[in-house]
Amino acid sequence: MLYGHRMTHYEVVGTVSLGPTLGTLPQLGEDVRDGISARIQGSAVTVDFTSTSPRGSQFMPFSMTVRVTCFDDDISSRRSAFAILIRVTKDALDMIKVTQPTTGMPGVLPKLDSVEFYENGLVTPLGFDWSRGYRDVAMILWSTEVQPHAEDFRRAIQGELNPDWDLDLLLGQARHYAQNNWDSNPALSLFLSTLALEAKMKRVLHRKCPESMRALLLEEVPEDKQIQGDVRSLFSSKAKKYLGISLKRENPELWDNLVTLFPLRNNFAHRAELVDRDQAQIAAVCARRVMLWADQGELQNYPH
Repeated sequence: MLYGHRMTHYEVVGTVSLGPTLGTLPQLGEDVRDGISARIQGSAVTVDFTSTSPRGSQFMPFSMTVRVTCFDDDISSRRSAFAILIRVTKDALDMIKVTQPTTGMPGVLPKLDSVEFYENGLVTPLGFDWSRGYRDVAMILWSTEVQPHAEDFRRAIQGELNPDWDLDLLLGQARHYAQNNWDSNPALSLFLSTLALEAKMKRVLHRKCPESMRALLLEEVPEDKQIQGDVRSLFSSKAKKYLGISLKRENPELWDNLVTLFPLRNNFAHRAELVDRDQAQIAAVCARRVMLWADQGELQNYPH
């Protein structure tokens, strides 16, 4: 008699404590309670958050668990699954940090509490040392900022964010440095805000410029070097010329905030003039609003 053969199930599982890792407990959308599932490079991936708060109350998880299936139990398969686990953990944490910059610095490696290898639900030796190169952070606060939802996490870990996610990370870093926390650095915050802002507008210009005007745009706004003249023209005269939009005309109040940022950056960069936290916070908020304006309603990488 032939008996059915049960397929062996292998998983690499990593856990992150969100308080010590992020510095601040995040506030997530209610739908994130049910977890996020994805398929990455053929492996099934799940991200689950643990919280003591009941349904209907504010969802503030204290840990995150990422599970990645393996095709078999050899070392190369485990290492591949571990690489996916690191990337997914980082992308999920970045979604929290970009939306809630008081929770920590986006764009850095995650601090994992544990990594374990499971065979049919039983822990077995992983076979290599996973724990090198991580740092501990010990400070627990509560965040009161934007709440990322399940769809935001799903898009992040499946690589479906728009191509300006790297600029969202820069702006998230700027917002983090502008806060009153252990990493506070107002001057660097201002510099990153204006860097993300300038790069964003240049990208939008080159993405949306009519083909008939592309050669002229490349002369006036090179993709790989600084433009000649006032950088603020990217958001006014050049945006009007190539895209038919102008921040100066469409939102004069926001324009008035924008025009002060680049002189502050230049004074810091060339004269070492100090930047205070209020200036840095105004710059980060302004940069975020201008970047949203530049997108003209296109799909965003995270809620605003």
